[in-house]
Amino acid sequence: MSWIVRSAFKLADQVANVPASASATKRARMRALVIWTILAVPLGVAMILGTQLDNLFSPIAVAISVGFVGLTISIIHLRLTQRLSDASLIFVMSVLIGLGLAAWFMDVPDLLPLIFLAVTPVYYGLMVNWKRCLAYTTGLSIYFIALAIWAYAFKQTPIDIVMDIAGCGLAALGSGVCTTAYSHVTERATRKLKRQNDEIGRLAYRDAMTGIANRRAFNERLNEEVDRRSGELLVAIDLDSFKAINDRHGHEVGDEVLCELTHRLQRVAPKGSVVYRVGGDEFALIANEKTIAAEELARRLCATSECRYETSAGDLSVKISVGVSSPKQSLCRLRDLYREADIALFEAKRARHTDWCLYSDDLGAAKNREARLSDLLKEAILSSRIEVAFQPQFCVSEHSVIGVEALARWQTAEFGKVSPGEFVPIADQSGLIVDLDRCVFRQAILSAQAWLQPHQRLALNVSGKTLLSEGFVEFAEATIAQSDLTFEQCTVEITETEIIDNQAAAKIVCDELRALGVSIALDDFGTGYSSLSYLSTLPIDTLKIDRSFVHAADAQSNLKIMKSIIGLAQSMGLNLLVEGVERSWQLQAVVDLGCDRVQGFYFSRPLSANQCAALVRATPHKPLSSRQGHAKMPGKTAGARR
Repeated sequence: MSWIVRSAFKLADQVANVPASASATKRARMRALVIWTILAVPLGVAMILGTQLDNLFSPIAVAISVGFVGLTISIIHLRLTQRLSDASLIFVMSVLIGLGLAAWFMDVPDLLPLIFLAVTPVYYGLMVNWKRCLAYTTGLSIYFIALAIWAYAFKQTPIDIVMDIAGCGLAALGSGVCTTAYSHVTERATRKLKRQNDEIGRLAYRDAMTGIANRRAFNERLNEEVDRRSGELLVAIDLDSFKAINDRHGHEVGDEVLCELTHRLQRVAPKGSVVYRVGGDEFALIANEKTIAAEELARRLCATSECRYETSAGDLSVKISVGVSSPKQSLCRLRDLYREADIALFEAKRARHTDWCLYSDDLGAAKNREARLSDLLKEAILSSRIEVAFQPQFCVSEHSVIGVEALARWQTAEFGKVSPGEFVPIADQSGLIVDLDRCVFRQAILSAQAWLQPHQRLALNVSGKTLLSEGFVEFAEATIAQSDLTFEQCTVEITETEIIDNQAAAKIVCDELRALGVSIALDDFGTGYSSLSYLSTLPIDTLKIDRSFVHAADAQSNLKIMKSIIGLAQSMGLNLLVEGVERSWQLQAVVDLGCDRVQGFYFSRPLSANQCAALVRATPHKPLSSRQGHAKMPGKTAGARR
């Protein structure tokens, strides 16, 4: 059947000479008319046979046959063109012609003009134009009525014939009016439906809150191809600390900030560029470098957010980070530019000296290295291939090792030695920091239990995420209890900058650790958000002064700060340890200020477990002081270590 339809359509195209550039609607209508004309020939033959062979064909059979043929064609036409109006027209025309043929065979000549006059306006109204239909039928009706008047007045035509002629005119007018009304209503409904579809399409590609293009519109553009000569720029924009605004002031205020930022971005964006909202607090901008340089655009975008935002909660200060990328190759997709702009955005958020960043090949290579290291780090943690080094901590006045700090070390076959300054931030960003801390915690205790002396402590670094992770206290208790170390020999070191957002929860965990006998040390004190509130709320035992003060100990201001910190620690009865002592004059400055517990390269670099074991065993033994330890837990005393 499909082959017959395709052949008929091919023949119709050839007969009608349909141009290849013709629209689908025009092509479908011309095909329908040609096919109907082709079918009229065999139908005409059938009608002739019907008049001669009454036993084979009856008028009703002819009418039904014609209607059935029209119905079949209309269904096929509808399935192939998806145009209901054309298919309906074919069916209506076939039914009317079938009725006309039946009337002819049944010798009812008065019906013939009415029927065919009805077919003509239907054709003009549905297939051509309803205005032409109304004009045609009005003219036709005027012609028939005028003809009837002329025939009656001047030719003395019988009244019944005159009425038939006038009836044809009235029938044509009525048919035209009905068809025109139907076409007009249909056209209005079509326009309304089109407006609704346009509105739905607009809403589908517009952000409901800000009114700008949304993520769907942005994703459709990402498949576009651009080259270096086109000068396209893709900018990724993100609000800094937007979650804090929602948490502190509510989502309504956050929405106000987003709308205001949208207006500012649109004002700053170059002519012809498009701003998209691609996430909750994420925006994108596609511009052209021919109208503005990438650096200038980035500076303008960052500057527009420096002014305070007027909201219902008052004036707020909000900053944005910007990443920019432009084509580096002869041909690439906008999707690749967006990935590069996102990398630059991440670098801008991580940098402290600027709010914007341009993508470069070096930045992309560094990102690929980070991704590869993240995968390797996960494998290393699962297989316990993270090594632990130990840096001794010394008491200057006693010339002895008072403890060691466990430090993570990582050796890879692909990249060699990877610095903790590189893989620890990667672990934090990729969600591996808790597993990394626990791995180092466990391995350090298992290693140190064989050689750490009773008077020496093991310092274990723990990130804020690990400290507040579920079950950390239970993990620490079980790990230490299964070793030969006592709880009093273990110190958990936390960094103030990592617990600033959740001091209450950190205090609860630290209290539980101290209840076990584990001491708490505040690392890198004097940097970041140093505050006396930590010392008054958290159960701190030891302050570790950051190495930055020691490296600038020759500056009078730093000496005053160190002296103040040392005096504060002594007045509160806290232990004090200075990090980063690498020169003799630095050591002398620290001792002169009254602190004799130090750690740094001047005494020892981080050592392997065997090297550190030999060093700590060579130092004199000294029991733990009252401030160094807490009440011993039953069954875990220092004498029960071995």
